[in-house]
Parts: sequence; structure tokens; C-alpha cells
Amino acid sequence: MPAQHMWIEWNDEAHMRVIHETQSTADFDAAAMGRRVGILLQSSANGLTAVGRTFWAGSAADEISDATLSPLEMHIDLRGEFPDAARTHDVFSGGFIDATYSGNTATTELLNHVRFRFDESWAGYYREAARNADFKRRLIVDSIDSIAWDAPFLFAFLLLLSAKDATRSIAVSRAAINRKRLANGRAPLLDHIEVNASLDAVSSADSTGDLSGRQSPRLHHVRGHLVRREHRVFWRVPHLRGNAAQGMVRSRTVCLAFARKGDPERRV
Repeated sequence: MPAQHMWIEWNDEAHMRVIHETQSTADFDAAAMGRRVGILLQSSANGLTAVGRTFWAGSAADEISDATLSPLEMHIDLRGEFPDAARTHDVFSGGFIDATYSGNTATTELLNHVRFRFDESWAGYYREAARNADFKRRLIVDSIDSIAWDAPFLFAFLLLLSAKDATRSIAVSRAAINRKRLANGRAPLLDHIEVNASLDAVSSADSTGDLSGRQSPRLHHVRGHLVRREHRVFWRVPHLRGNAAQGMVRSRTVCLAFARKGDPERRV
């Protein structure tokens, strides 16, 4: 975690559309249209654990709408250690809930670092209101479904922030405009840091030879990817690699063409 207190907000329609387009869900969540989602993260001093509270708000014509707080807390441990979760408690009495996803083992692996627990006030309310076992089961499933997809998204965003060269920061000073605002009796604007992704940046060709003695490959395109070196993670931007003298790989797409009867033979 890059900070002990963080507020992360996003457009939920775009988030849910990507989830649907990657075939992680059968249907697009139409309720996400115009919805904004935010998570308030409070992490430990070492940045390895955190508790997140999820809020969401629907679209409004005047851009002002009431925010809804999820009844579940999201507990994150990047080491995958949850000593308190080993204690068996009822879900509505402080017990932790695990979440899995059978459709993707990588997502399940990420969810192994997350536990969910009902907020104390919500748990007390549900203990009194939810008497039926089937209703309790549906309540738990629906509550987890509403925020479980936020965890992989959150991990990806935090990895992007912490990876070297994956982002570029620009300090934005409001000193000049704040002098005018203060002179007019208006509240000053906050100085802040604008962070832009470097994922689309492209480096120049890398024509260095292979020290192992192998012949250098043909010039080809390498897409951007994350690289881990021990405990450091950095972003390697898309680039050209190889020796143009050996030829050039213009495309990895292979097209086959077949000659019709009577036509001269063609090969691709």
C-alpha cells in the first residue's frame, strides 16, 4: 500500500464493461451505468495489510447524489495471513467470509489475500432482521458479489502505482489561482500530484546482441509487461527488439491462401 490512508474512485460502468468483455461474467451489469464507486483504504504502517470500505453513488443530473456504504468490510493481507480469521465466529457476529471464483484460478489466488466481514452495526441489524436461513444465505452472497470484483481491480491499480516506470507524476500547483480565489473570499484549491500511466509509451529499438552466443533474433515488437526482480516490480514499455539485419517480423498473424482450380499455385 503506497499510503496509510487512500481514497480510490472510479467509473463503475467502465469497470463492469471490461469484466463482461473479458467473459468473466455472462451479463453486463446494467445497473452500473452512471454509477461511481470509491474505496476508503486504511492500511498498516508496513503497507502489508489494510481494511477497505466501499461506497457507491448513482448518476444524478446535478452531480449530487447520496452515497451508499457497503455493509461489508474488505480486509486485505498481501501475505495471505489472517490470524483472526481462524477463529470460528458466526458471520453476523464478527466472523470472516472467504470468497472464491471457480471461473479463473488467478482471480481465486488474488481473493486468497482478501477476507470480508460485516460491519459491526450492520451485523447487529441483520442478526435481528434476518431470521430465515435462506434469506441469510442470499444476503451473504449478494453482499459479497457487490464488492468482490473490486479486489482484483484494486490490486492491479496498486501494483501499477508501485511499479517503477509504470507511471509518471506531474506536480500541480494551485498557488497562482489560489491568490485570486482568496482575494475574492473563495476557498483555495488543493495542490496535488497528477499521475499518468506510461503503459502506452514506446521505447526505441533494442539491437543489442545475445551474450549467450546465440544469433540475435529478427527485429520484432515486444508488448509492454510487468517485470519482477526480487522484491522490485517495474514496467517495461513496449519496444522493438532484435537485429534488423536478420530480417523483420512485421506481424505474428499467419494468413493462409489456397489456389482455386486452374489458378497458378500460391503460397503464403
